[in-house]
Amino acid sequence: MKRVDSFGAIDCQLVKPAEAAKIIHEAIAETGASAFSTSKAEPVVLYVAALGSYLCGEQLWEGETWEQCCGAYLACIDATQGAALAAAFRNKCKKAYKEEAVDAWGADQDPELKTACDVEFSLAYGGKLLLHNTRLFLKCGRRYGICGKNGVGKTTLMRNVNVGKIEGMDPDLVSVFVESHADEDPDDVLCVREWTTKRPELVERGAADEGPAVELLKSVGFSDELLATPVGNLSGGWRMKLSLVVAALMDADILLLDEPTNHLDAKSVEWLQRYLCSCRACCMIVSHDTGFLDATCTDIIHYEERKLVRYRGNLSAFVAKVPSAASYYELSESGTKFAFPAPGRLEGIATTTKAIVKLENATFTWPGRDVPTISDCSCKLTLGSRVCVLGENGAGKSTLIKLLVGENGPDNGECLWRHHNLRIAYVAQHSFHHVEMHLDKSPCEYLQWRFGKFIDQETLNTALEELKRKQAQATFAEPVRPLPFTFEKIMGRREGKGGIEYEVKFWDRPERQNLYIEKERLERTGFAEEVLKFDMLVASRAAGLDLINVTVSELQAHLDEFGLPQEFGTYGKVRGLSGGQKVKLVLAAAMWNRPHLLILDEPTNYLDRDSLGALSNAIKDFGGGVVMISHCHEFYAPLCNEEWHVAAGKLAVKGEAADKELKVGKKKRESKSKAVEKTTGSVNEEIKIVVPKDFWGKSLSKKDARSYEKAAKKRDVALMRKILQVPKGKTMPGAPELGDGTGK
Repeated sequence: MKRVDSFGAIDCQLVKPAEAAKIIHEAIAETGASAFSTSKAEPVVLYVAALGSYLCGEQLWEGETWEQCCGAYLACIDATQGAALAAAFRNKCKKAYKEEAVDAWGADQDPELKTACDVEFSLAYGGKLLLHNTRLFLKCGRRYGICGKNGVGKTTLMRNVNVGKIEGMDPDLVSVFVESHADEDPDDVLCVREWTTKRPELVERGAADEGPAVELLKSVGFSDELLATPVGNLSGGWRMKLSLVVAALMDADILLLDEPTNHLDAKSVEWLQRYLCSCRACCMIVSHDTGFLDATCTDIIHYEERKLVRYRGNLSAFVAKVPSAASYYELSESGTKFAFPAPGRLEGIATTTKAIVKLENATFTWPGRDVPTISDCSCKLTLGSRVCVLGENGAGKSTLIKLLVGENGPDNGECLWRHHNLRIAYVAQHSFHHVEMHLDKSPCEYLQWRFGKFIDQETLNTALEELKRKQAQATFAEPVRPLPFTFEKIMGRREGKGGIEYEVKFWDRPERQNLYIEKERLERTGFAEEVLKFDMLVASRAAGLDLINVTVSELQAHLDEFGLPQEFGTYGKVRGLSGGQKVKLVLAAAMWNRPHLLILDEPTNYLDRDSLGALSNAIKDFGGGVVMISHCHEFYAPLCNEEWHVAAGKLAVKGEAADKELKVGKKKRESKSKAVEKTTGSVNEEIKIVVPKDFWGKSLSKKDARSYEKAAKKRDVALMRKILQVPKGKTMPGAPELGDGTGK
């Protein structure tokens, strides 16, 4: 039987010693060696035949090896002919039993194609060995799909190929690396036409002529209006098209594509397939889109035990040869599982079909444009919503989502209503931008920075930026009515006749003179930031975030629920995470505050098939509403019962939210204290205080009880201890939050 190793080299057929003995006798006859008597020579022949059988089996054909192993013994047959007998024995065995090695990388195939690289190398990243003594052989004109689980080093391999850090690669090869997520470019303020013709890589190669560039841009759908649009205003899909156009103009030897179908609609994916199939360059493609790989790839390079193994054919052919790789076609959570926390209860929401967000007749126009991106759109969301937003690139899907979450304000006033206690988790299209501001932190350190003060610091910063933008654009017809006294802080809130009102304490005024002031008046008198921070504090307390110690062990337990183990979550750095692992980190951060509504913009980007299956199952079991933008029909079709079609600035809603069992959870951690119990759904953020007896077991007077309630609302531990007459150094039974008075 023939044996094939991982690189396709075929060992020779195993040679029996008896067959080798016949060859020795033939060699003796041909060389005319004078032998001793047959009975004396035969044991030598059999021994040498056994040695020759081993050498054939190991494919060892060096003449010196055969002379050293066999020549000395064959000299016993004829002292003058030992070396000649060994050479004749070797030549006959080699002719009969040496098999030509089959190159698994196809070096002997397509001889007319130029070899792009043929190297053996090892690759490490951040102290982790990714590839060890592996071969990479590439030919121009062939398209190689790079397959492996998240974190094995697919993107790292392509980056090293791009910058020429793979030892042995021809330095004169021209490569282009197209990433799905690109860093911010200061030239993004330029229009598309100017941005393209000023790319340094095109200028350097003399390929920056405006004529061919504009022609190619128009061939992929760029209109005259889009050519005049600043690059920074383009959607993710158009940004990807722009990057692909630059790569095409480069006419490179090696084209490296990292998740090229991310953000692309169906028409754009078809264009990309046609372009790649006609491209003369060697293409290396990382993608989790199985249909795209089937349509484009001529070869698959698979990660196997820190080796690269090449299989001829597309992904379907690869799976046929390696049945264990069938998971590439399945959305199953064979090794990964995501656990979404149950959302808290919302006041007044008793069913999964009652609205928690409404958008009515909203219109939005991006600055610098004359035509609205979204016009007269109306929709609603509930806890039972499973919505997929569909439409071509640039149709306005992400713009609609940003209106729902409040990142953008509509042109025609207040069109958005949201439940006052609603918590939203928004994973944006370019969500990597946030975590990549913390590249040298570990994921746990990033979460500690973000949630260490209980309020989501990242969301707060984003909201403050949007608030400043709105304040700069705001104009009021009516004069601002100033506050009666000097503002100190907000103490609480309630629902009044005209909407939400906030209890305001003033400087040099006792608390009994606090006033309830409507939200709009506070915002117009310059205290919108304080209102925003208080609202976020209420939301954090309702989620129970103020009861959690944001320790590394607590955070790592949360990351474990999203498939990011300790190796990466606690001891790794954000810089070293793969694209799929960054998505898991972003998801984990978004779900920390136990949201009622999860909004995902292109959630399938970067995630491998196992992780997609885990995300799909987590969404099915989630007790809140879900809205997603996705072009992956395989992913969204089994999940979504509503489709929002966005085209030409208009929104068409198909389907409706399902009426299902209401799933709400308790806070993440219940307070061990029985003295203070907070309500989680109250509009007023009222804190119900169970007033205990004092340290000596006596009931408090009404005056002391009121004072205790106020101190508890402020979390003034020193005053609470004083009212309860707790001696210094002693703890209060049943109220460990009061400590022992030492401040430790």
